[in-house]
Order: sequence, then C-alpha cells, then structure tokens
Amino acid sequence: MNKYIETVTRSLKTLNLFEKLLLLAILSLAVASFAIKHDFGVNAWISAIAAILGVFCVVLGAKGSMANWIFGIVEGVLHIYICFCTHIYGDMLQRLLYNLPMQFVGWRKWSRRVRDDESFTIKTRYMTWLQRLLTVAVVAGATVVLSVFLMYFGPWMIDTLMAIFPDMRFTTLKLDYDSTAQLWLDSFTTVMSIVTMWISVKAFVEQWYMWLIINVAYICMWLMSDSAFSFMVVAKYSVYLVNSFYGIYMWHKLSR
Repeated sequence: MNKYIETVTRSLKTLNLFEKLLLLAILSLAVASFAIKHDFGVNAWISAIAAILGVFCVVLGAKGSMANWIFGIVEGVLHIYICFCTHIYGDMLQRLLYNLPMQFVGWRKWSRRVRDDESFTIKTRYMTWLQRLLTVAVVAGATVVLSVFLMYFGPWMIDTLMAIFPDMRFTTLKLDYDSTAQLWLDSFTTVMSIVTMWISVKAFVEQWYMWLIINVAYICMWLMSDSAFSFMVVAKYSVYLVNSFYGIYMWHKLSR
C-alpha cells in the first residue's frame, strides 16, 4: 500500500501549471453543475467524483506517470454504474470486462518500463505502419459486429434481470438507444477504447491520437443523452480532449 501512496504523492507533486489548470477546470465544472442544477443526490456526486478522478487519470497518463492506473481503477467502477443507469451498454461492457481489468495489467506492464530516475515515468515508443493499418482494420470490422450485437442487448439484458429478480422493478430502465447515431457511436467508442487501451499498455505514442478521436466521439454520444449524468460526463470528456493534445506533446518527448 505504501508503494501506491508514494507513487500518487510523487506524481501529484510534479504537476505543472497547465496540468493544474485542467484539474481546476473539471473541479469548476463540477461546482457549476451543482450550482446550476441544484441536485445534490447520490448520482450527482458519483458523476462529479468520476469526472474529477478521470481527469486526474488522463493528466497523469499524459505525463507517462504510473499513478494514472490507480485513479483509473476508481473512475472505472463509477463510470460502469453511470453507463448502466443511462443504457450506454457498449461502454458499460468494455469498462466492466476489459478497461477495469486492464488497469491492473497496465500497472504491471508500465512497471517494466519505468525510467531509471525518481520521476515514476516511462519510456514510450512508436507503432510500425503495418500495426497502424491493422489497427484501423480491426476497429472498422469490430464496430460493425458490435453494433449489430448492441441492437438486441438492451432488451435481452432487462428480460434476463427480470427473470432472475422477479420482485425487482427494471421497467424504469430504457431498453434501447435514443437514436441510431448513438448506437453507432457507442459501438465505435467501445471498440476504439478497447484497442487504444491495449496500445496504451504497450506504451505506444499513437494512443493519444486515438484518444483524441475517441473523446470527440464520446462528447457527441453523451450530448445525445438526456441523462442526469450527461453534463459532467461531457465536461469530463471535454477536458480529456484538451489533454489528448497535451498527451501527444508529452509522449513525443518521452519517446526520445
């Protein structure tokens, strides 16, 4: 436990002005959300905490800091709950079955690439052109397959839950997506996030270009939702988007 606390503490001490501004931005948006909506319920707090921890995660990830995986674990659990409540099933499944376990894998993989100094940062590298082309092909093909699956997943999941827990009410949950565009965006972001997470674990610089695209897609998808979580989720991914450009810059430096 002391090792993890030390990693987080040292990483937070290295935050520069730009990184502090990103964190201040999400904190300000969280306060604004409470002030505007006057909602202090459990879901409002979960949404705000998930957004704040998520920004800590990506800011530290852009620095190549080991601590990003620690924040990512907690944010991942909260985001799974948010996706379940808002019927964003693709994102929920990839977070539950892939993203969350990969936080632990990422910690182990990055531990082998830590620099020989006190920075708790890693050495990064670039993909080959063949790896890039294969990545595009995999994302395109898997997005089509997943979109077909998700068309039927919502109703099936609710029916299954009602069969297992007949005394509980699940009828308040939406069975389907708000629009076809939201379905396709959920499929794309799910597949792209899975692939990009693996690329991140392998410490490839290209992950940040992919996160940039993912963040734009996520913002569009959550803007289509009328959920109570939407404001803070969009705020989170907007800060992520800014951080993507910073990640590209920082990882180019770390690759030298």
